[in-house]
Amino acid sequence: MRWFAAFSVFLFHAKGYLGESRALTDLAALGYEGVPFFFVLSGFVMTWVARPTDTVPHYYWRRFARIWPLLVVTTLATAALTKWWWHAPISKPNILWTLTFSQAWTTDHFMTLNIVTWTLSVEAFFYLSFPLVLRILLRRSSGTLALVAAAAVATTAATRVAAQLLDHPAASERLLVASPLALSPMFVLGVCTGLLVRRGRRPPFGTGTAAALTGGTILLCWAWEQRPDLLHPFPFRGEIGFFDAVLMPVFALLIACAALSDVRAGQGTRSVLRSRTLVKLGEWSFAYYLCHAVVLKVFAHAGFRPGPGLLRDAAEMGAAALGALVVAALLHELVEQPAERRLRRLLPARRA
Repeated sequence: MRWFAAFSVFLFHAKGYLGESRALTDLAALGYEGVPFFFVLSGFVMTWVARPTDTVPHYYWRRFARIWPLLVVTTLATAALTKWWWHAPISKPNILWTLTFSQAWTTDHFMTLNIVTWTLSVEAFFYLSFPLVLRILLRRSSGTLALVAAAAVATTAATRVAAQLLDHPAASERLLVASPLALSPMFVLGVCTGLLVRRGRRPPFGTGTAAALTGGTILLCWAWEQRPDLLHPFPFRGEIGFFDAVLMPVFALLIACAALSDVRAGQGTRSVLRSRTLVKLGEWSFAYYLCHAVVLKVFAHAGFRPGPGLLRDAAEMGAAALGALVVAALLHELVEQPAERRLRRLLPARRA
């Protein structure tokens, strides 16, 4: 599922190629919701694989080994392209903010060389806080966990509505809707969902129904964008992430159903999501997410840009998507996997 989330974010950044069709552009704009999906998924997976015999230092080191090497390589590569090919100035403080996972805490350096890296700053905060969050929520009853999950969705909805209603600078809005603290409810929802599933709570339907529910909700959000005058109580400005609270619970249900489907896989249950192709794409998804915006910029610099003709634009967008996939595969096989293995070998023997 990570592959579909990463590709949806690609569509969000490539939506300019669909500019001749407002309906397609609006649908591609909803690709941003792949970011909240990742945040909910992170909370669920961290909880799903947590074991009492693990230690906090080992957990932190594994997370660091998983994401930092590829962040370094893609950041330095982007800096090199910016300076020597695009002939644009580079900001050394921006590189420092990026590599220390701190850019999402500032308004001045939020968007750095690679515009997607702010989400890694958010994820790093989630990883840092997870041992404490898990310890607190483990002691709560299932009913309390359900209330916390509902409060997480309500909190996200409140920040999105506030961003629509309040008149404030864009930098302040970023802190309101995109800072690590503002996005923490998504991660907490994933943790609560993971704990509930581990305790035996089950959604009343399977993965197929959950996928249909997710797709239907996305189409309803798209319809909302098409006719805001009919479906919105106040002027709708099409802010990024406005539908986060609508989709968060749907994502949580989909992830829970998929995890339970994996549990049943040993009993002969089949799923297209476990095909070799999609599993491999899922393995490449982190590299794809990190490189796709830079690849789009490279293609634009090489002359690929929206022009007359929707089919021509779609073909150029497809070429960029394929180019990003090739780069992602190389990054995963030559950088991400080898670096993670070597860093993990530095771990001392685990003690409970």
